[in-house]
Amino acid sequence: MAKNSLSQWSLTLLRAVLGFIFAYHGYLKLFVPGGFTGTVGFFTLLKIPVPLYSALLVSVVEFAGGIFLLLGMITKWSSLFLIIDMLVAFFMVHLKNGFSVSKGGYEFVLVLLAGLVVVLVNGAGRISLGKLLKNKYLK
Repeated sequence: MAKNSLSQWSLTLLRAVLGFIFAYHGYLKLFVPGGFTGTVGFFTLLKIPVPLYSALLVSVVEFAGGIFLLLGMITKWSSLFLIIDMLVAFFMVHLKNGFSVSKGGYEFVLVLLAGLVVVLVNGAGRISLGKLLKNKYLK
């Protein structure tokens, strides 16, 4: 099945928006004063194992994975790691709060998961640094 041009542009848009969202949330956790300690404290309250290392892992996955998605590099791996991140958030935090995001529910996480699955299955889209580098260096 051939991928039409419009679907490739829409994948690029989806990937870039998801990348920005995840990079921003990772940035908040890693670089904003109190962001990382707040994440560690939250993970401690949730009884997530080794909260310090878990918070570091989540923060790096969201920041680096978001940057890689935004650039269109290692897109499938980035999507996969971010899917795992969101599944943990879904089951550990949001599911018990119901659907509505206004009540801490899983509405937004579900949208992020759906978008990540689309990118995982279909690739980076029309414009990506990964494609550019692959075409330039692997011919």
